[in-house]
Amino acid sequence: MTHIQELTDSELTAPWRESGSQEATEELHRRHHRALVGYARLCSRDEHTAEDLASEAFTSALEAVRSGHGPHGAWRPYLLTAVRRTAARWFTTERRHRLALDFEQWLDERDPAVEDAETWVVRQEERSLVRRAFLSLNERWQTVLWYTAVEQEPAGVTARLMGLTPSGVASLASRAREGLREAYLTAHAQDARAGEECRHFSALLGAYVRRGEHKAGRAVQRHLGSCARCRGAVDELTRLNDRFGAYLATGVLLWAGPAYLATRSASASLAASADAGPARAGKGGSPLTRPAALTAGAAALAVAALAVVSLLPGDPDTEENRPVRGRPSPTVPYTSAPDTPAPAATAPSPPRPASTPPRPAPATARPSAAPAGVPLAACTGFDADDGELKPAADEHDVPRSVPGWTHSFPGGWRVDNSRMPDNGVREWRGWTLTTRDFWERTAPGQYREDFSLGRRVIAVADPDEWNDLGEPSRTSTFDSTLVSPACATPPGGRLTLSYVTHYWQLGAQRGEVLVSFDSGPDRLLKAYAADRFDSRESLAVTVPRGARTITVKFRLRDARNDWYWALDDVRLS
Repeated sequence: MTHIQELTDSELTAPWRESGSQEATEELHRRHHRALVGYARLCSRDEHTAEDLASEAFTSALEAVRSGHGPHGAWRPYLLTAVRRTAARWFTTERRHRLALDFEQWLDERDPAVEDAETWVVRQEERSLVRRAFLSLNERWQTVLWYTAVEQEPAGVTARLMGLTPSGVASLASRAREGLREAYLTAHAQDARAGEECRHFSALLGAYVRRGEHKAGRAVQRHLGSCARCRGAVDELTRLNDRFGAYLATGVLLWAGPAYLATRSASASLAASADAGPARAGKGGSPLTRPAALTAGAAALAVAALAVVSLLPGDPDTEENRPVRGRPSPTVPYTSAPDTPAPAATAPSPPRPASTPPRPAPATARPSAAPAGVPLAACTGFDADDGELKPAADEHDVPRSVPGWTHSFPGGWRVDNSRMPDNGVREWRGWTLTTRDFWERTAPGQYREDFSLGRRVIAVADPDEWNDLGEPSRTSTFDSTLVSPACATPPGGRLTLSYVTHYWQLGAQRGEVLVSFDSGPDRLLKAYAADRFDSRESLAVTVPRGARTITVKFRLRDARNDWYWALDDVRLS
């Protein structure tokens, strides 16, 4: 018989609805009580009041679930909302004096002659498009978004809570984020305040946020220039992209979302060295119920966060975990004076696990006789015949009739995988030559389809998909280099390296563009550490005096279960 502490929140809901199971009640209370008290403390004046507020909210939530309402699995955001609603009810009673002064001030924003506090709060909930979009998602998506982005639980903890693997958590969270964006646009279009023109342009706002103003059509720009409501939606989507956890917490909770996020961050920091525990949620002590009472230090952190991470329009944004989409990538200066030694591009890679001995590096390509100005290896999109592309191997969601992929590049290009482990999804073990159709089908909804500048066949390094078989990133990192043939250079001249790129950054992943002359040391031309979607790059290259050949390299390194880099139309001129 399964121990009740091994059940997920979703699995605990059924026994409570059917029989009011005392065991289920105690387990839910054990998992969520500390978080509820932490949020209640932001709404009340002292610890004792916070305990009373959290207890009443928990009881009211259980009664709602027993009557057929409430959550099936996404308990945490539902219970936190119950705390805020209970506090709003207190505002209309003699217990008002027990509430925090700033919470009272928030409720006093309403017109008391028009509506009471409870009605006003309900109206604020209805007006929050982020909240409406979040609640429209299936509860597994709600749960994974809340625990990963707001509670900031490690993937392993969330995996045990949801009965998933850590890589399954990352994949589910990615799909859920995209689902939230789409649900937001749907809520924006369906809002009662939306006019016909707003509904027409609603579907284009997501692409506007991802690609930037310079990629938007003139009609969209004209509409945004005249519609404050749609400009507000663009601003909200941008905040969701840049500060996902803080803005999700604010949109769902309405009150003190960033402050609650700070308390959870403080709790996670205190418990960072704690044992993660055995296989499922709650066994041997659920990670969600670590002692995390709101100390004076955490309370100060929460107040500071509320002041700094304000979400009022016009307030300066702060960085969250992911770099801001569309921000220019940092570029390391390139020097090529013949009397100046070229710096090493990167520190030596750490040794690979003993179980996977390193393969010898491929032999250096023989310099080609191609004159300068001819595209490297005739790269007009890395085009290849369908007969050269293999059908799906490990990517079972892609029909075998869809071409295809290969690690053999045409025209003298090669792939250096000497630093790559030889496990993971076969299609993505290092740089891959693939069709856009094949790549996009591997994981729809993760912006792969937005590489509009890429032609039919493109070069892709995708650690996100590579890690989906056996989780090789637990012991190794993705580190692969796409290497051009050596091409003749004009003596003492200047070259331009151009290409189109679609780069999505996460974690320690780094992209590098390197050049070497006459098989000499690599020189870093450009580094990617921030998103660079669907863009054309043009980089100046100074040829050292006496150099006869140039080799270009594209390296994606230090990546685990991160994102990807796609390239096309590489040319020297």
